[in-house]
Amino acid sequence: MEASSYFVFLVVFCCSVLPSLKSESELPRGHGEELGKHRDPEGHIPVLYDVPSPLEFWEKYASQRKPVLLKGVAKNFPAYSQWTDEYLRENYGELKVKLEAKVEKDHYPVGEKGLAQDTIRNFLKTYKNQDKYIVSQLPDPMSKEVLVLPCVRCGSFKNRVLEANLWLSSGGTKSLLHKDADNAFNCLLNGTKDWILIDPEHEVNVPMAEEAVSEYGGFSLINVDGVNLQRYPDFAKVPWWYANITAGDCLWLPYSYLHQVRSYGTKNMAVSVLFSRLKEFDSTGCDTAKPEYTPLSEADMVWTYDGVTSQTMGNTDPFELNETLVHWCEENKDKQVDAATFLKGLEEMQAMEEEDDAENTAVHDEDILEEISRRVMMILDPTGRGSASCDRLKQLTVAELKAVAEVMSSDPANTEEYEYKTFSPENVRTVIMSVYDKDADRLDLEAFIQQYQDILQGSEKIAREVFEVLDPDNKGYANKNDLKGGMSQVMDMFTPRQIEDPAGVQWEQAQREDEMFRRDAETPMQTHREDNKQAGHSHGEL
Repeated sequence: MEASSYFVFLVVFCCSVLPSLKSESELPRGHGEELGKHRDPEGHIPVLYDVPSPLEFWEKYASQRKPVLLKGVAKNFPAYSQWTDEYLRENYGELKVKLEAKVEKDHYPVGEKGLAQDTIRNFLKTYKNQDKYIVSQLPDPMSKEVLVLPCVRCGSFKNRVLEANLWLSSGGTKSLLHKDADNAFNCLLNGTKDWILIDPEHEVNVPMAEEAVSEYGGFSLINVDGVNLQRYPDFAKVPWWYANITAGDCLWLPYSYLHQVRSYGTKNMAVSVLFSRLKEFDSTGCDTAKPEYTPLSEADMVWTYDGVTSQTMGNTDPFELNETLVHWCEENKDKQVDAATFLKGLEEMQAMEEEDDAENTAVHDEDILEEISRRVMMILDPTGRGSASCDRLKQLTVAELKAVAEVMSSDPANTEEYEYKTFSPENVRTVIMSVYDKDADRLDLEAFIQQYQDILQGSEKIAREVFEVLDPDNKGYANKNDLKGGMSQVMDMFTPRQIEDPAGVQWEQAQREDEMFRRDAETPMQTHREDNKQAGHSHGEL
């Protein structure tokens, strides 16, 4: 090599490679790696081999908001031994459930009943080789084979069972780092799960998405497969605990406790039972209550689901809602609540930002909030006086509170109409017009269904419902006049009438920005390391 060429090589090496090697060594521990690599865990959460008494459970765990793992207690559930695929297919096959992808927020799979909606029978036929995961309210007919633990069957807990959920996959699921609004017992029936848990007191150092409604639930903007500690340096301070759960174990998860979960096994199935966020505990009856497991079907559960109609999964706790309504009322000088008072409260809950680029959304949300306020007042003020007193609110029945909660917090993903809330009218129109043959003046049914499924990833069920509007005479095709007559109705079917939730938008934006940040900051050595990183890593015995 000539001297001049050798000199140029040294300059390039010193200016590019050496600084990269230096920056590589200065990266914070765990940067770009899986959640939990930023520091050693504090340890496994407490483990018990016997169910504690109701008072001990309240004093040591529930009141302190401390998680605890109860080993083997779910082996007492009839579901533990009975819920084989064959048994579920034969006994509950026609019941309807909700679907998600195995990776949270990746996409919503199509089921027999539409986007994110399936039957248990169809799911069991396809889940071994498709990216789908039942994350659903537990259908009531199945509740007789799930048991409520003795430590929550007396005192204040007894009448504060909110809902039950079913989780079923072929393993390989991965959640975001998130927190739930309510307390829960999570009981594993098949497979294994690894949990990472973070005490709520450390949430100040966790980047969280802005939630539209609740301060109790929500998720972090962190990518759990590659934590960006350069963008979120404070997260390096966050201590964490872990839990390794095997079939038959139940984990008590306190409300708002941050957690991230990965599942393993060819079949991974769990049930969870949710409870109110109790701040006090009345132990009346606990001294004489027998320490017995009780079928969930005999519990007075607030939100139930028949397995056929729409779900109520995630609906607001009516007892907490009552406290909120009374608080709004008592803040008023006249001790009354009317539509204006309710609207003001909703606006504060939504915490809508007055950004210039969101002006149209804000107006849209304001219209929806006014409609919600009007509908709620019809429940609170059935006689049409125009207002309801604080005394009236304090005397609301659970049924009335549930009706208010349905108006305020029902999730469109709980219904077969969810697909209509997901795709934009413009995209549906584009699909229709891409299939329409102008020369033949013809839109064929089968061609439309195929294109609707391929481009939008929608369901055959909804595609057929759309085509019925465009082809009212059931000819099997639609012409120009049919499209003129039905297009506006189709567009209206896909026009959302719900509050914009900023959290999902923030998540997508954070992932794009995080990827850009990573690419700008990574060194050649990092790029090589990322390209060779092995997939499918398990925490195992952390």
